Amino acid sequence: MSILSTITTGVARTGLRCVIGGLEKMGKTTLCSQMPTPLLIPCEVGYSGVSVAKTNMLQRYEDVLTLLDNEIIPLARTGQFPFKTLIFDSATGLERMIHDNVLRRDPNFTAHGGKKTVTMESAHGGYGKAYNLANEEFDQLLMKFDQLAVYGGINIVMTCHVFASKMVDPTSGEYDSWDLLLHSPKNHKTYGKRERISQWADIIGFLYEPVFVSKGDGMVRATSQNKGRVLGLSRTPGYVAGNRFGIVGEISLPAPPQIAWNSVAEALYKAAGIDVYTR
Repeated sequence: MSILSTITTGVARTGLRCVIGGLEKMGKTTLCSQMPTPLLIPCEVGYSGVSVAKTNMLQRYEDVLTLLDNEIIPLARTGQFPFKTLIFDSATGLERMIHDNVLRRDPNFTAHGGKKTVTMESAHGGYGKAYNLANEEFDQLLMKFDQLAVYGGINIVMTCHVFASKMVDPTSGEYDSWDLLLHSPKNHKTYGKRERISQWADIIGFLYEPVFVSKGDGMVRATSQNKGRVLGLSRTPGYVAGNRFGIVGEISLPAPPQIAWNSVAEALYKAAGIDVYTR
């Protein structure tokens, strides 16, 4: 079969690759759990209140690889995997596992009876080598996710913690913005996991509740705008977000959070004809 004979038109029917960022207790996992036929794979504590099919909490990166390589991917290849959405909660937790795996492979770690005597800065000879190894592991993980999304049609979703980051804009100067809580090189000349996941994802959403900030009597107060929670899908100076489908702005999410996903699905369908409704 020639490559030209494989040409198709229209929207590719592959699984979505999503990252949902936001502050703690904002409802990231609950929102993701409303996607079609989900399976939650917890990588940290904080999932017990979410009513969804879930595995036991994974604590080592080796367990993540075993689950993917020995169970999920073989089933997906034969069309026998029963879930349409995989939720990894969270990307920050996955990164922590990968870093721990890299540290345990350092000769100085094993030489001292397994005691954690090395850091990501000093491991494997220093000079950022441990971070390079972790980035390679993360790249391999994203490739496994791509196999499931492209060949299995499975939606891959990762929640992610955020932090207030200093952004430097050559035209506007320095300002604060919410960014994904993943490692990024300080010199900005090479890519870390934050840049890798940003390039990989089809959708990066920022989940938050808009507030008014007022100053008076020497105090700063934040008051809700009574808009409820919203999901930002395009970048603003205040937070990182974006998508490949031309969706602009924010989506208001109805309460309770258990019925919120279809508002996102509607925006995707209108923008690109992609059907990820939960029925």
